[in-house]
Amino acid sequence: MYKVIIVDDEMIVRHAVKTIIKWEDSRFEYAGSASSGVSAMELVRRTNADIVITDIKMAEMDGLKLIKGLMADGFKGEVLVLSNYNDFDLVREALKFGAYDYMLKLTLKTETFMQTLEEMAAKLDAKRSHFKPQTTTVEQADGELEQLYDLLKKHDLGEELQLSPNILNQKERQAISLLKGLCCYTFTLYMPDGEHQNHQTIDFHETLEKLAEGLFPNKHFLFVFHPRPNRYIIIIATPLIQNMVDPEEIAQRLIKLSEMYYGLDISVIYGQAATSFKNLIEQMSLNREAEALRFYAAYQEGCQSNARLAVDTNEGFRTAEAKLRESLRGSGDSAIERWVESAFLLMESAAKHRIHSKSLKRILAGGIWGLSNVAALQMDMPWDEKGWLEKVEAADSDSSLKLLIKEISDEILGSLGKGTQLSTSTLRQEIRLALAYLDKHFADRVSISDVASYVALSEPYLCQLFKAETGSSILTRLNEIRMNRAYEMLLSGKYLVKQVAIEVGIPDPFYFNRLFRKRFGHAPKNIKKTPPV
Repeated sequence: MYKVIIVDDEMIVRHAVKTIIKWEDSRFEYAGSASSGVSAMELVRRTNADIVITDIKMAEMDGLKLIKGLMADGFKGEVLVLSNYNDFDLVREALKFGAYDYMLKLTLKTETFMQTLEEMAAKLDAKRSHFKPQTTTVEQADGELEQLYDLLKKHDLGEELQLSPNILNQKERQAISLLKGLCCYTFTLYMPDGEHQNHQTIDFHETLEKLAEGLFPNKHFLFVFHPRPNRYIIIIATPLIQNMVDPEEIAQRLIKLSEMYYGLDISVIYGQAATSFKNLIEQMSLNREAEALRFYAAYQEGCQSNARLAVDTNEGFRTAEAKLRESLRGSGDSAIERWVESAFLLMESAAKHRIHSKSLKRILAGGIWGLSNVAALQMDMPWDEKGWLEKVEAADSDSSLKLLIKEISDEILGSLGKGTQLSTSTLRQEIRLALAYLDKHFADRVSISDVASYVALSEPYLCQLFKAETGSSILTRLNEIRMNRAYEMLLSGKYLVKQVAIEVGIPDPFYFNRLFRKRFGHAPKNIKKTPPV
């Protein structure tokens, strides 16, 4: 039996909560109630309560201070928080301090309430069972379990393990034997760059432990590795006799709970269930290989299976590659703009077909060599492409590649440009129509061929004429329109950055952030109330 106390400064709420709990024929025993955190602390000490159900807002000592006090006293039980709709910030703090979960007062029902209590009881069962939960730090682990931890950590750091029984020493063989009769799950979690700085008060290692313990209350052991910044590895083992869980469902719940409870925007790569040491190593290896796809923004959010691996090429990607090469057969500004457009389409194709970034970079590097020939002929002077090739090779995402491609085109077109920007009234009719088209369709997927068709000019001639009349390329002008519109939307305070990126036609949030920073000198989330230039 688990002893339960109810804490709320309103007697009617204490009575209501007591009423909806099915005390008879359950393993829960009513141990009393308290009207404040102070009296609750005394009641817990006197009754040795196992479960505390507490309001988050109380006059004398609120729920947050109560939770802190309980934890400082070495409370080994679980805390359930009751709150109202507008208490979410306080609830999040309570979860950080050690509360198991929260429930809204206005939606309390016997069925869901009892289900939550049963989950808390299962966690308490695990603490009392002979499958004693192991800590995730090597210093606290001991014997064979510590040896197993070291083996798995060694593998995750990239050192290959020899699995032959003739090579493993006795301690290693004993450690591996610990997995017999167990089912293991491995997850690789990522936090976006800068997320640690934004949550300096949160120990994410400890946070992961709490989340994983809640999802696997009957675990045999839990390991958390932190091999490099923003990257964590979770390995969980449960008795094989239990029903096997769906790893994808667990990954999605980790993402949801991290956002809901801690305000952390994480992504996860998950492996399939493993029933032996060899299977576990294979799943960890697949997790590492699947990381290659995180080069693309499309794979940097949500959860991904380690069954989705990068490939060197395929038919769809080769078609996009052929179009990129074809774009360089022209001359002048139009060839450069069409190559940029084709390069962006190539990157979209690479993400769609899961092409390894090495293959993508190799093809783009070849295109830059070709682009340098076009530029050299137009400028009648050598163009140094070596620095750009090095930047392409060092790019860590498709977003950074897109920005590099744009910078390359801006440099070449800037060197070629001879015209100066004119007032709209002096522009040719076709260019005014082109600008109007961009203003109207900036949120769509606009291509040079779309604009050329609208103004009834050929693509090469339109690009040449547009640059001569306006002083900028079509793509540069399109991005200026998008960034100015984004600035206006963010300044209103009504939109999130991700929403704005989609609204202005740049669904890749990382590329959007970099374009915005380049245009205005600061990140979109730090927008200042100054007019765009």
